[in-house]
Amino acid sequence: MAGRVSVGVDIGTTTVSAVVLDIGSGDVLAVRNVPNDAGIPSENAWEHLQDPERIFEIAVGLLDDLIDTYGEVFSIGVTGQMHGILYTAPDGKAVSPLYTWQDGRAGLGEPSACDIIGEKTGYRISAGYGLATHYTLSMLGDAPVGVYLCTVMDWLVMRLCGLAKPVIHATNAASLGLYRMADACFDENALAELGLEPAMLSDVTDRCEAAGRYRNIPVSVAIGDNQAAFLGSVRDPETTVLVNIGTGSQVSLQCGRNTPVLEGAVETRPLTKNGWLLSGSGLCGGRAYAVLERFFRRYTSAVGLPDAEQYEIMNRLAEAGLAAGNVLPVRTTFCGTREDPALLGQITGINEANLTPEGLCAGVLTGMAAELYKMYETMPHDRVKTITASGNAVRKNPVLRQILAETFGLPLQIPAHTEEAAFGAALFSARGAGAEDLHHCIRYHKS
Repeated sequence: MAGRVSVGVDIGTTTVSAVVLDIGSGDVLAVRNVPNDAGIPSENAWEHLQDPERIFEIAVGLLDDLIDTYGEVFSIGVTGQMHGILYTAPDGKAVSPLYTWQDGRAGLGEPSACDIIGEKTGYRISAGYGLATHYTLSMLGDAPVGVYLCTVMDWLVMRLCGLAKPVIHATNAASLGLYRMADACFDENALAELGLEPAMLSDVTDRCEAAGRYRNIPVSVAIGDNQAAFLGSVRDPETTVLVNIGTGSQVSLQCGRNTPVLEGAVETRPLTKNGWLLSGSGLCGGRAYAVLERFFRRYTSAVGLPDAEQYEIMNRLAEAGLAAGNVLPVRTTFCGTREDPALLGQITGINEANLTPEGLCAGVLTGMAAELYKMYETMPHDRVKTITASGNAVRKNPVLRQILAETFGLPLQIPAHTEEAAFGAALFSARGAGAEDLHHCIRYHKS
């Protein structure tokens, strides 16, 4: 296997990333990041659209460059932003924009489309989930007909492989909503209740397999970025919980397929044919610390200081606050939660002594960890012995790593590689192309 490489591509909301992995040695040979500038401006704050053709152009440019550079490529894996949808014709051309996971149209109005879906089908589904968006567009007469509906990464694989219709992996299918976990398929009765055409939803597979070929290289079916990051970060899923903090945040734990299916703050999601993933998401996540940084930056600008990033100073303040026991109780739900989008953040327990920059910085970081730990407590975590922590917020902030370890009461390890989702897609595709025993590829730094 020495010398063979696998390429993983991750279509993120703000960047498109790629990893080149030597599946023999386990070494990462290259990491590439390109800004995702496919956003389509809108006058509506609730509308979040991207241009799929621009995304395709970025992704293929990355992929071709890496294939040309590294020659013999064993496999190509694709992952990306979950929940969002686009519509595609059988020739592979997108016939709509990408409605991203941030699109809020399904949550508008009283009752909202999400409310109606819940009342008619019993499924709890959030704004931004693909079938909630599709139902909203259908009610307004804005959904195209005679086409397929899929995630952006399903569509990219369709285009790369020249398929007549997309193949949707279970990890992506479940992210759209109205999905029956136990049967690995969409709920056709629920779709019929809403007047939605099941034929728009393509074949679903829960296998690790190739969908086709690009430049004669096997391309695996695309998987969701939550699952890809888990596969690319966790060496021992039986005893490890994954915490990822970036723009948002997630806590994820593998469970058996006989585990009761959860909805709400913690969701049960597909992972492999033999296991599921319990996943709790914080909508604000690392953005909470960014909001605080913006607050301090505006103050420094107001007093005439240069407009400069404040994170390093904030980390020192947070460390001092922790050491002094000055940690303000902060609930960092600044963007609401999936269960309650209207829920606001909160700072409590303020007195004249503890209202300090140190207490506020330490409090926001502690609140970010506490939101994830609250979800983790509802999971069956008796066998968990270690946290694997990933995401830029964790990598760049030693104080946050300390707080996570103390909050969860577990030792913490950080993957030695970055771009965990792209890395996981590379591993997934290598397995789908026949490679085995890839555990040596996942390595850790000790925090």
